[in-house]
Amino acid sequence: MTKLHSEELPEPFFITEGGPSADLPIHPHRTKSLPQILAGLTDGELARWPEALTDAERERRYRAIG
Repeated sequence: MTKLHSEELPEPFFITEGGPSADLPIHPHRTKSLPQILAGLTDGELARWPEALTDAERERRYRAIG
């Protein structure tokens, strides 16, 4: 195994203006709480989530209907 010599190493690169992620859009659920996310799901989408996470939302929907 050979060692790299210091002249073979690239110079360090510093991000000075925003960085590579500055152009990416904000993730749609980044600023929402879990109850807000669950409230925005359809019944079919909600059914695919683990029951432990969705029990409160199912109860809220049941009370809203009846």
